Amino acid sequence: MRSVLFVDPPAFCTTVEQLVAPALRSRPLAVAPPGAERGTILALSPEAEAAGVRRGMATRLARKLCRDLVLVPPNPKLYARASRALDEVLRIYAPVIEPRWYGHAFLDISGTERLFGPAVDVAEKIRREVRERLRLPLWVGVAGNKLVSEAATRVGRSDRLTVGPSDRQTVRRSDIWPVHVAQGSEQSFLAPHHIDILPEVPDRIRARLDDYQLDLIGAIAAIEEADLYAVFGREGRALRAQARGIDPRPVLPPEVRAEYRVMHTLATDTNDLGVLHGLLRRITELLGRRLRQRGLAARRLTVGIDYVDYESDCRALPIREAALDVELWDASRRALVQAMARRLAVRQVTVTVDRLIEANLQLDLWEPPTPRAAVLQRALDVIGRKDGMTERRKAGRLTAA
Repeated sequence: MRSVLFVDPPAFCTTVEQLVAPALRSRPLAVAPPGAERGTILALSPEAEAAGVRRGMATRLARKLCRDLVLVPPNPKLYARASRALDEVLRIYAPVIEPRWYGHAFLDISGTERLFGPAVDVAEKIRREVRERLRLPLWVGVAGNKLVSEAATRVGRSDRLTVGPSDRQTVRRSDIWPVHVAQGSEQSFLAPHHIDILPEVPDRIRARLDDYQLDLIGAIAAIEEADLYAVFGREGRALRAQARGIDPRPVLPPEVRAEYRVMHTLATDTNDLGVLHGLLRRITELLGRRLRQRGLAARRLTVGIDYVDYESDCRALPIREAALDVELWDASRRALVQAMARRLAVRQVTVTVDRLIEANLQLDLWEPPTPRAAVLQRALDVIGRKDGMTERRKAGRLTAA
């Protein structure tokens, strides 16, 4: 049987900021780009959330809602250092770790029972050790797959970390403990909860479910697959599987990640295709170089956009295996046109490539003109590195995940 843990340090970035600057503790704190009144909130503390501040909110609006809000600039080096320290603890117990974002990760501890005991005991050991060594609170969800383990942490937060703007409650971090879902009980565990605790449901599907007044996961699981397919297409089948707690995805270490993503927040909101196409070219070049460096190819590209009113949309297109940068760029432009169904200005663009495979064997199958293009592509990669067009140089403008 599989045993999967999801570790979720609440408010990781702001908690780390408060650890290195004790004067910030118990104060409403948010991470946002410096000197930009039109910038958006990237992370926030429970105290800021209690005041009505939300992630993605404009900083000027956040200041109106919370007059004593403290804004600090992003400190990726600090967050990465804290994540590495957390990773050192996790590697004591887990042979396979799949990082998600700062401090968050899936752990596959299947087969380690003789060394460390049952999965729920391992989760508690990790929680205590992280608390003692790093002074970080930690939610841990325990289940038989990734979907349910992450949902378990969300259930734990909603049940025990109630934060309301009226009573200004804050997190009682001493109350955090693992949430365990026994194998075989996934569907019954999810059934009474709101659809919001499912982490893999697209926003547009959530909106459609709301139109049908389908709020509880159990109600969705009870609908026949054919009926969900008639309304949502292929996504209806996936939705029913998720509502029943079914998730066959393996826990993947970073070297075989399931996807690569780059997102960029525009300095000025715009729907000018000339500006957006230029941005997409830079992003797809970065993604293409990253795939080639790791010997991978992608079979799908997705473009997501966030509008100025905080609504979002995305479109996905299949792409040729071992596609060149120009092909990724072309696919991203086509996906962007399909995604931009509204005339509002765009605030943020995200490009994701997934359905990854090893690319090494694909070179032999290409048609004769293609290897020449591949040689040219590698030459352009070298030139780009010499010109300083590396991910490190771009880190200040593009956020890669």
